[in-house]
Amino acid sequence: MLITAKPCISVDKQGNVTVFHFNIETLGGGNIESVASEFDSLISEQRPRRIVIDLGSIHLIDDLGLALIQSLHDGIEEYGGTAILCHLSPNVDRALREAGLRHRLHIR
Repeated sequence: MLITAKPCISVDKQGNVTVFHFNIETLGGGNIESVASEFDSLISEQRPRRIVIDLGSIHLIDDLGLALIQSLHDGIEEYGGTAILCHLSPNVDRALREAGLRHRLHIR
């Protein structure tokens, strides 16, 4: 039997902005490899310059999830792009603050 997994990320283009929406509620150890792989494919295929990462569906994030978000953010900025995080749940906002990332990332 073939089982197809639902993508963890969906993409929406709004003018020259690429919006990544998560289709999962938890970002961390249990799904980090598949999420990272999806982001790698999407970024390498599209090379978007202006990105919004919609975290609205993410209710729980662990250290691996935080590291992925930081790595994604930094990688996009390395090639001259801009990444903005939006729709943070209170748990995600608290995790970013406790990790000292809140002031390093662009958040709206």
